[in-house]
This record gives sequence, C-alpha cells and structure tokens, in this order.
Amino acid sequence: MDSHNGDEDEIQVTIGSRIKSNDDFGTVKYIGDVQGYKGTWYGVEWDNIERGKHDGCADGIQYFKTTIPGAGSFIRPNKTSPMKTCSEAIRKYYGDREDETVAAHRRTVINEWKREMGAPFIEMVGFEKIHQKQKFDRLLEVCVHDQNVAKAGDVAALCPNVRSLDVSQNLFSNWREVINISAQLPDLHELDVSKNRMAIDMPEDTMFQLSTNFANLKKLNISVCDYEWSDVLALSHLWPNVNEVITAYNRIKNISPPDVTMNSLTILRLDGNPIDSWFEILNLGKLKNLRVLSLNDCFIKNISFNNDQGNAKVDVFENLEVLFLNRNSICDWRSVSELEKLKNLKKLYFLKNPIQDSEDYDTGSQLIIAKIGTLQELNGSIITRELRRGAEYDYMKRYGAEWKLAQNDVNSKHKFDLEHCRFQELIDKYGIPDDSLLVKQQKNMTLTSQLLEVTLQDENGKVLKKKFPSTMAVQKLVTLAQRLFSKGCSRHPSLYLLDDKMKGAEIELDNVMKDLAYFSVKNGDAIIVRFR
Repeated sequence: MDSHNGDEDEIQVTIGSRIKSNDDFGTVKYIGDVQGYKGTWYGVEWDNIERGKHDGCADGIQYFKTTIPGAGSFIRPNKTSPMKTCSEAIRKYYGDREDETVAAHRRTVINEWKREMGAPFIEMVGFEKIHQKQKFDRLLEVCVHDQNVAKAGDVAALCPNVRSLDVSQNLFSNWREVINISAQLPDLHELDVSKNRMAIDMPEDTMFQLSTNFANLKKLNISVCDYEWSDVLALSHLWPNVNEVITAYNRIKNISPPDVTMNSLTILRLDGNPIDSWFEILNLGKLKNLRVLSLNDCFIKNISFNNDQGNAKVDVFENLEVLFLNRNSICDWRSVSELEKLKNLKKLYFLKNPIQDSEDYDTGSQLIIAKIGTLQELNGSIITRELRRGAEYDYMKRYGAEWKLAQNDVNSKHKFDLEHCRFQELIDKYGIPDDSLLVKQQKNMTLTSQLLEVTLQDENGKVLKKKFPSTMAVQKLVTLAQRLFSKGCSRHPSLYLLDDKMKGAEIELDNVMKDLAYFSVKNGDAIIVRFR
C-alpha cells in the first residue's frame, strides 16, 4: 500500500523507502492501518534504536519485523520530511545562493548595455534564464548533503559538467537512483554517498553491465552505510577504475581477498570498523597498486606477517607507502618491528595505542624510527638523517646488553631476533656499542620482576600504588604525578622520597633527568607529591 505526502508531484513513499522525521532516519517496513487508530500509518525501523519503541508489534499484532530488536515504531505520514529529486535539491540550493560580487557585476553589465542602447528602461527579457543556465553549467562541484534527496531527477539538463558530487546523508533506498545520477554525469570523478543506507538488490553481473555509468569515477565515499566487506566487494563491480575508496565506520570485520575487482585501488580507508585481527588485513595484501591504507580507530591488537627471524621483506602490500594505525589496541613492540618487513613503507601514523603508554612520546617515537628502517615520516614529522641516527644508536644502547646475553642461548637469540628484527642490521651498520654505554639489565628477570611497586601520596591523603621500572626517568614520574594528583593545578609537582633508614627523612628527587635507580628508589618505597 502506498501513501502520498501531499501534492501529486511529490515522491511517493513505498515499502523500503527511506524517510526522515526531525533529525532521525529510518526505513519504511509497513504502510497501512493500525488497529484502534484512524488513518494510514508508516511502520518504520529507525537507524537510531533509541527512537524505536518495539519490534513492529502493536497490541499483539505483528505488522512488521525489525532487524534490530526495539528499533521500530509507527509514525504518521505528515510527520516525515518531503522527499526531493537530486536536480530539485541542486536547483534550490544553488539557485537561491548567488555571490554578491557576481550579482553586482551582472547588474553593472546590464546597465552598461542599456546605456549603449540608449534605452534605460528596456527589460532584458530572458537574461535571467540565460544567466541561471550558465551558472548551473559552470558547476563542477556540487554538494546537497542532507537535503532529503531520494530520486535522481533530470540532472543532465541542469548541470551536466559536474565532476564532484556529494549526496551524503540523504534518502536513497538503493543504488538504482545513484546509478541514474551518475549516468547523467559523464565526467563524474568523485562521489560521496556516505550516510545513506542503500540496499544491494542487483546481481553482480548486472552491476558489471552498469559499470559503464561510473567509467570515470576515481574517488568514492561509502562510509556509515551499514555495509560489511561482502557488500563492498559486490558493489565494487560498479567502479572498474576507482582509485580511492572510503568505507569508514561500517560493519566490516571479516575481509576476503578482492580477487576480481579493486585492481586500480591506490587508497583504501577502513577507519572505525570493528576489525580486530591483522590476518583479515593481510587478505588485502595482493592489491598491487595500494599505496595508502588507513586503519584508524579499529581494534587491531597485534601485527604479524610470519615468524621468520630478521627483517626479510614479505610479498604482501608491495607498494604500500602510507599506513594509518592511530587509536588501535596494539600492545606490544614486536608488532611495530613487524612493519619493518614491508618493502616500501615510508609514512606511519601511530598514536594512542596501549603500547605507547609505557613510554613518553619522544622515546616511543625513537623506538618506532629505529625499528622501521624505511620510514621517512612519523605522525606527519619528517625523519631527518640525524634523528634516525640518534634513534638507532639509543635503541642499540637500550637493548645491547640484552642482545649480548641472547647470543649464548639459541632460544633466547630466536626470541630476541623476532622482537628486534633490525638489530643485527644496526650492529652491522654501527658496530657493537661499548659495554659502558649499554643500559644495564639484570639476568634471568622478567619484566614484571624488574618493576618497583611505589606508593605515591599527596598532602591531602590521596594514596596510589603504582609499578615502575627502575630505569624510569624522574621527569616521567613528575608528569604522571601531575596527571594523577593535580586537580586542575597547572604547576609541576615536586617529588620527595621517604627514606626509612633516616627515620622518615625526605630526599627530593631534584634531578628530573636521572632515573629512579639514581635516587636508590626501592620496591615498597613511598614518594610524596607536593604542588608548592
């Protein structure tokens, strides 16, 4: 059953239509009567589950079923926003907006013509229409975001030269109308259809036949469309020559190799998807032209290519140059070492991963630079020759003693080489550091056993127990204490070690460049935090 929203010219709502009510979007699952109420109702499954009230059941009658429990409700047709065609939205949005400079220039030109013709009162019949047509013809970039667009309309007659089109967050219910729009824009290079929930209701063979309508498309944004990877693969038959695909914040978790399509892809952005395994990412490794891969805000815990020792390069992601891994769940430095196995990685963005909590930013950056020899930029900063040399040499001093110990045991050596893929390369490059420069490490001790449990307490009685390595710089502890105890105070605190042997005497940790071992901080000691 169909229902009209008003005038006969308005687009009709049918089962499967996308609708908008206030700021909420939903899909129509039912149109008709509801027992006990007069008139026609829409049964809607809302994108935002909080707008829903039930599963499509009212007073014991099941009118429709929602895919997500509790996401459904009924709504009157007059509570929905009228739908538009794309051409109507463009005409309204761009026709109502005219640059004042252009308008002033146009008035000046008309007045000059009138003076030259000696007819100051003549009307320029048809000039407005000509001007409007020329204005739309000049449009190369069009944005009709959130304009309730549901159909294509006659876009070709209005603005046939558009190269970039943004129709994000509208009311398309499937890809047919988007294909219709693209068919009218032969020079379309960039398309943004994000935040539309469009059903895929065509077989792959049909999409392949329709791909001629996207022959020139180079960049596509299908973020927040509620797609899984299988949906993206199916749709990829429509875009034979696409270079960049943005499919962020969808439901992509499992990834299968794109064996047939995506061969021209150079940039792929998968940010915000619930991908938690690097092995899923490896299924993209045969994309020969892929140069940029963005995996920000995913749930990747570790990175591993193989268990080979050393830094032998792998035969996946052979041309990958830029990798984004901000805000994942990576919690071991070996994962960073594994990235050294990529042949051409030049730029890495690696921020706010759990492993970085163990180091300050500069130290963490040095470790990353030392572990990945091909990097030219880290988090947007250029890695100079001097910076790399310093990072690599400090890395060797930090782990040199451990490396020497590992040479005496086959298993220890194997484990060390997996953790520090480049270390032998650095030994060959710089030589073995002198023992006096190496960070001393105790034998046969686990990381946990090397930590000191220290009690931090302020003058207000707040007490916290924390574990730190004895090699931790006092500066890092000052920064941590400020965060834990400041309560908005911007001053750096002073730290005082309570010495039990001196009957509670306080020893100020006054050299922030020294480590805790320098001040003989022991397991079980207490440190006072003062902000004065």
